[in-house]
Amino acid sequence: MIQLDTPTKIKLALASMLGLIFLYFLGDWTLSGLIHARQEIMVPDLTGKSLPEAINVISEFNLGLRKDSEEFDDTIPQGTIIRQAPPAGMTVREGKIIRVVISQGGKMIFVPNVVGQSMRSAEIMIRSAGLVVGEESTRYSLKERKEYVLSQDPPSEATVEKDAMINLVISAGPPPSDIRLMPDFSDKNIEDVKKWSQENDIMLDILEETGTGVLPGTVIRQEPEVDTDISDVGRVSVTIMTADAGHVYSRTFHYEIPQGGGERNLRLVMLDQTGEKELFRGKRAPGTKLDIPVNPKGNARIRIFINNILVEEREIR
Repeated sequence: MIQLDTPTKIKLALASMLGLIFLYFLGDWTLSGLIHARQEIMVPDLTGKSLPEAINVISEFNLGLRKDSEEFDDTIPQGTIIRQAPPAGMTVREGKIIRVVISQGGKMIFVPNVVGQSMRSAEIMIRSAGLVVGEESTRYSLKERKEYVLSQDPPSEATVEKDAMINLVISAGPPPSDIRLMPDFSDKNIEDVKKWSQENDIMLDILEETGTGVLPGTVIRQEPEVDTDISDVGRVSVTIMTADAGHVYSRTFHYEIPQGGGERNLRLVMLDQTGEKELFRGKRAPGTKLDIPVNPKGNARIRIFINNILVEEREIR
C-alpha cells in the first residue's frame, strides 16, 4: 500500500474540492440555461373559472395545473377555482405548475352543457348535478338528430341554485316536405352555399369580411340562423372570410385531421416573434386537408388543438 506524504494529501484534497466546485457550477449553469430557454409568460387569472375552463386557458399558455385542496363555500359553485398560486399577473416560465384551491360548493351549481346530448343523457346529467328537468319542447331540425337536445335554458356554465329547473328544446328530426329549414352553413365553403341556393331557388346575398383565423371563402355568419323556417323566405345572406389582398404570405402550413371518429373542433395557433396569432378555428371531418397561408416572423411554431386539447406542436421551417 502506497503511503502519501502530507503535502501530497493536501494537493489531492484541494484537487477534489476544486473538482466538486466545478461540477456544482457546471450543473447550475446547465440547469439555468434550460430554465431561461423557456419563454416568460404572464399568469392568467383562473379564479372564478370551472376546471374545464381553466384547463382550456392554461393549455394555451403552456402551463400546468395542480389541485392543492378543496374548501366548502356556500357562495361559490362546486368545481370553481377559489384561489391560485402563483397569482394572476405574475411572470413565470413555460411549464410552471399553477396550484389551485377548488370550491366544494354549497347552494350554487354550474349548469352542465347538455346541447347535442340525447334526451336521456341530458336528463341524467341534469339530475346528477342536483338540478331538475323543466319544460321540454320539440322543434324540427336539420342540425341535430331526433330526440337530441337543440338548446337549453339556462345555458351551460351559468350558476343557479340547487334544484333549479333546466328547460330543454328537443329535436323532432328533419321537417316534413312542406317545411323548409335554414341549414347550418358555419365553417362551410361558399361554393357549397351557392349550390344549395340554386337547387332550392333561393336568392343568396354574399357579404365579405377581411381577417384571419378562417380560410378564405369560409362562411362565418348567416342570416337567418340555423333551423329557422324559411318556407316563405326567398332570400338569405351569408358572410364569408376573404384574404387581405395587400398581405403577402411567405409559406403554407399543411395539416390533415387524423382519421377515425366524427367531426372535430380544430384550432391552429401560430407563435412567433410578434406573439400569438390564431390561424384557424372550426369543425372539420376526419381526413380533411388544410393548407393555410402563413407569414411568420423569425422562429415560429404552430400549436394544434383538437376539441380544446393541445395534441401537437410543429415548427415552421
